[in-house]
Amino acid sequence: MSEEVYEQTSSCSSDCSSCGSNCSSRKPSKEDFLAPMNQYSKVKRVIGVVSGKGGVGKSFVTTYLSVLMNRKGYKTAVLDADITGPSIPKAFGITKKAEANELGILPAMSSKGTEVMSVNLLLDNDETPVVWRGPVIAGTVKQFWSDVVWGEVDYMFVDMPPGTGDVPLTVFQSLPVDGIVIVTSPQELVSMIVAKAVNMAKAMDIPVLGLVENYSYVECPGCKEKISVFGESHIDEVSQKFGLPVLAKLPLNPYIAKSIDAGLAEEIQGEWLDVAAALVEEKLPIEKSVPAKKKIAVTTDENHNVFQHFGHCETFTIFEVENNTLVATSTLKNAGHGHAETAQLLKDMNVNVLICGGIGSAAMSTLMEDDILVIPGMQGDIEVAVASYLDGSALATYDANCDHHDHDHDHGDCGGECSCGCGCHH
Repeated sequence: MSEEVYEQTSSCSSDCSSCGSNCSSRKPSKEDFLAPMNQYSKVKRVIGVVSGKGGVGKSFVTTYLSVLMNRKGYKTAVLDADITGPSIPKAFGITKKAEANELGILPAMSSKGTEVMSVNLLLDNDETPVVWRGPVIAGTVKQFWSDVVWGEVDYMFVDMPPGTGDVPLTVFQSLPVDGIVIVTSPQELVSMIVAKAVNMAKAMDIPVLGLVENYSYVECPGCKEKISVFGESHIDEVSQKFGLPVLAKLPLNPYIAKSIDAGLAEEIQGEWLDVAAALVEEKLPIEKSVPAKKKIAVTTDENHNVFQHFGHCETFTIFEVENNTLVATSTLKNAGHGHAETAQLLKDMNVNVLICGGIGSAAMSTLMEDDILVIPGMQGDIEVAVASYLDGSALATYDANCDHHDHDHDHGDCGGECSCGCGCHH
């Protein structure tokens, strides 16, 4: 043994967290495995929804928890990590495919503002089977975290694949999961199945928030009697065994199934998961990202339409909105030239959202770094554009490249880069 190695070993305190040496006894920390978050994303809390076996309604629990937190005024997102059985987009009624630009992959948006990323949003056909090996699936989940431009999210719910295989392990290791909800059904094997999920969470040092039993009963529409069609519930016994709260006992309800099949998850009304949502809010508190009031700036031309040239826009119409209701409108004149000055002007005016036509990737990047949500590719009347954004029906192209230049104009001494924000280089 060399003198240097001996000195290093003999003085080792066994506390790898405070040691910068790269010795053979060094133990990797949990942070060493985390995948990097997209630089334009700020996700505050990540909750995994897991099950020991398939077919227990885990995706519904994921979907409806995000709906309930959204109704509480939080900015929510769903990462569909169930790659081989992706059902989240259908539950939200999302049919438009995900798009991308130079900044990354852009998630789809539900009608109420929940962001969604799923492999079904990337496939040409929703019925195309995902016949991929474990490492490829695990890599896709990490891409959904690192390559998707999530923006600012209060609560992200991750719909996990069933079991304790490669993909759940990847999620637990690669994402900063703050807690999990375990979904099960009323069967004799439930204790063993829950035990596997609980033990995996403990091994990964991830808190279990509680248990949800699905298909717990059927309620008679006449007499309201609750009938245990899948046998008597064992969830209370399991709860006592592991010291975990029962967050909900969900019914087998045709209303739920019909709504999910129709893509109307955000229209479902029921108190079944209210306790679970309240516990998430209590155990994992954050400051809401969605302001009650926000300013929406729209590039505006002389005909009251969306101006198609962000870097050359001389007039912005500012819509002040409170709880999705218009409270004031004003006009902002832009004396600057180029995207940097314009972006600074919008930041100084405390603008939260920009609706525009063409915009360069550099301009979009600058705005997003200033926490201004960009909705590009919009056309037509500015009031219609704002209304479509507020109701979730905005059909933006998300093409960051401004294609409204013929690029024959004189660039002068700009060094080959347009100052207009078109993002072109010469």
